[in-house]
Amino acid sequence: MTTASVKNSSGNNKDEEVKIKNRSNQTNEMLKKMNDNKFDWALFKRFVKIIIILYSKPVIPLSLFLILFGNGFAQTYVSKFTGILLADIYASFSTGDKSFFLSSVLKAGFAVGGSALLAAVINFIVSVMAWNWRKSLCLYIQDVYFKKSLFYKILAFDDRIDNPDQRITSDIDNFTTLLASIVSQCITGPMVVVYYTYLCYTTIDWYAPLIVYGFFFFGYFINKLVMSPMVSINYLQDKLEGDFRSLHQRVRNFAESIALYSLSKEKSPEKVNNDCCESNDEESDESCDESTTIINRKKNKGSQYYKNKNSTSKKINDFIDKLSGDNKTKEHELLVEEEQAKIQFEALLQNKKRVIFWQLGLNTTSDLFTYLSPIANYFIIAIPVFFLSTKIVLQPGDVTVQSYNCIMLASGFSQYINVSQSISDLSGYISRISTMIEVCKKIMDDSSLDAEITKLNEKDNINTTKNALNINNSDTIINTGLSGNISLNHGDSITLDDVTYFTPKGTQLYSRKNLLIMGPSGSGKSSLIRVINGLWPFFKGNIDRPENGDMFFLPQQPYLIFGTLEEQILYPFSKKQKRIPKSIMKELFQRFEIDYLLDRERFIKNSAQINDLTHNWLNQLSPGEQQLIAIIRLIYHKPKFALMDESTSSIPQSIEERVYSVAKELDITTISVGHRISLLKYHSTLLRFDKDKNWYLEDIIDQDNHNNDSNKIAEDSVF
Repeated sequence: MTTASVKNSSGNNKDEEVKIKNRSNQTNEMLKKMNDNKFDWALFKRFVKIIIILYSKPVIPLSLFLILFGNGFAQTYVSKFTGILLADIYASFSTGDKSFFLSSVLKAGFAVGGSALLAAVINFIVSVMAWNWRKSLCLYIQDVYFKKSLFYKILAFDDRIDNPDQRITSDIDNFTTLLASIVSQCITGPMVVVYYTYLCYTTIDWYAPLIVYGFFFFGYFINKLVMSPMVSINYLQDKLEGDFRSLHQRVRNFAESIALYSLSKEKSPEKVNNDCCESNDEESDESCDESTTIINRKKNKGSQYYKNKNSTSKKINDFIDKLSGDNKTKEHELLVEEEQAKIQFEALLQNKKRVIFWQLGLNTTSDLFTYLSPIANYFIIAIPVFFLSTKIVLQPGDVTVQSYNCIMLASGFSQYINVSQSISDLSGYISRISTMIEVCKKIMDDSSLDAEITKLNEKDNINTTKNALNINNSDTIINTGLSGNISLNHGDSITLDDVTYFTPKGTQLYSRKNLLIMGPSGSGKSSLIRVINGLWPFFKGNIDRPENGDMFFLPQQPYLIFGTLEEQILYPFSKKQKRIPKSIMKELFQRFEIDYLLDRERFIKNSAQINDLTHNWLNQLSPGEQQLIAIIRLIYHKPKFALMDESTSSIPQSIEERVYSVAKELDITTISVGHRISLLKYHSTLLRFDKDKNWYLEDIIDQDNHNNDSNKIAEDSVF
C-alpha cells in the first residue's frame, strides 16, 4: 500500500509538470497562430462576408444609415453657427455692448442645445443599429449552429472553435456595438473634414487644410504601426477569458461533485525534487530548491513563455508586478479545479500585461496627436501674422472663427485616430466570429474525416419523394459522409446490416440487432446508440430505422432545461406547441412516485408570487429524480422506440420494473444499454461486448437463470 501510494504521488507530480508544460506550449502556439489574424486583406474579406450577413435584410439598416447621415450633416451645419456665435461673444467684450452679448449667448445656447439633441439622436441610432445587427448576426449563426445537431459535432469532435458560447453571446454583442460606433464616426467624420476643409480654405488659405491633413496622416501611420500587434493580442485575450470563464462555469455546474471528491484530498502540499528544474528553467535563469512546491512550479511555468519572449516584455512584466505588489498568498492544498484555474488565470494575466503595454503605446500616440492639435491650430493662424512677407493683423473675432474652423477640422481627423484604436479590438472579433461561421459551414459541407481531428459529417442526400428511393423498403436515405447509409422507414423495426462504426478513439465493431447492450466500459455500447441516432458516422453497412419522430433517446445524464416541470416533460417541444393538462401531469408523476415535486414547484411559485416559473431543476434534483423526469418525458411522448443509455441506473429496481412495464403497455420498444443483471428480464435479446472488443448476440431464453450457452453468435471485431 505504501509503495503504491509513493508511486502514484510521483506519477501525479510528473503528470502535473507535463500539464503545465503543455499549457505553456499551447499558448506559444496560440500566439504564433494569432499573428495570422492581423488586419490585412484576408481579414477584410472576412469582414465583408459578415457585412453581407448584417445586411441580409437591408431595409431597416439602410434606413437607419440614411437617418444617421442626415443627423450627422445637420450637426455639422449647426456647429458652424456655434463658431460664429462664439466670435460674436468675444466681440461684445471689446465693444462693451451688453444687449449684443446677451443675444449672442442666447443664440449660442440654442445652437449648442440643438447640437446636443442631434448628438443624442445619433447615439440612439447607433444603439438601434447595433441591436439590429446583433439580431441578424446572432440569429444567422444560431441557425447554423443548431442545424442538424451541428453544436454536438463542434463540442464533441472539433477543436477548431474554442468557447462557441462566448462567440455567440459576448463576441457578437461586442462586435456589433463597436462596429456601430465606428460606422457613426466614419459617417460624421468625412462630413466634418470636407465642410471644414472648405471653411479653412476660405477663411485662412490653402496651406491651412494642407498642414492639418499632413499632421493627422502622419499620426495615422504611427498609430497603424502600434495597432498591428494589438489584433493578435486582443484575439488571444478573448480566448483566454473564455477558457477561464468556462472553467468556472464547469465548477458551478458540478459544485456538489467537486465538493464531495475534495474530501479525499491530502492536507499537505507535495514537494517536488530538484530534478524538476530542467532545460526550460535553465534557459530562463530560474532555479528551484528543495522547498519548491507544485504550486510555485506551476506559476513559474505559467509565465515562462512570456518571460523568455524578450527582455522588454520581461521588464514590463516585472514593472507591472511591482506596481501591483504581486502578493503571494499562503500555500494550501489546492483542488484540481483551483490548480487549473490558477494556470489559466496566470496565462490570462500574462497576456493582459501585453495588452496593457501595447495599449499604453497606442493611447500615447493617439492622445499626443489629439492634444497637439490646438497648438498646430494656433500655428496655422500665426503664419500670415508672423511668417509671411505681407503681414496682417487679425481681429479677435477673426481669430476665434479661424481657430474654431481649424479645431473642427482637426476633430474630424481625430475621429479617425480614435477609430484606429477601435479597429484593433474589432479585428479580434472579426476573426473569432468569421472563424466560427467558416468552420460550421466546413463541417456541414465536408464529406471526409480529418486525419487529426475526428469530425462528424452530415452532408445529406435526401429524396423527399416517398417512392423515388426505395432501398430495403425505406423511404429516405441519409448519407453519413462515409460509405455507410441510414435509411428511414415508417415501419416498426430497426435493422443494422453489416455496420462498421468507430469512436473518436478508433474502436471498430460490428452489430446486426436491436437489443439490450451490455459490456465493459469503453467497449462501444453507447457508441452504437449514437450511430443509430445518426450522431456518429460509420464506415460501411446500412442502418434501417424509423424516422426521428418515432425514436426517443434517453442518456444516462438527463438533460433538464430552464423551465417548469411541464416544460421538462414537453421537451423537445415547447408550451407554444403543446400543453399538458394538470390531471395528466399529476397521474404521470404519481405513477413514478415523484408527485411531491409538483407540490414543491407550487410552493416555489406561491412564494415567489409569479404566474410562471423558470427554475434550474438540474441543481435541485437528485440523479434518480432527474432520470425519472426523463422517463416521464419518454412516456408522455410515446415513441415507437426508446434508446436508453443506462437511463435507469440511479433509480430503485422496483421503479425500474415499473418503467419497463409501462413502456410495454404503450408498445414502446426499448433498446437499452446497462450493467444491471435485472435488465435481462425486460428484454428478449442481448448484445454483449467483451474486453477484447468481440461481440456476442444471444437470445435471452431463461430470464431468471441466464447462462452464456444460449444461442451465442460470436465474431471477431475489426480494429
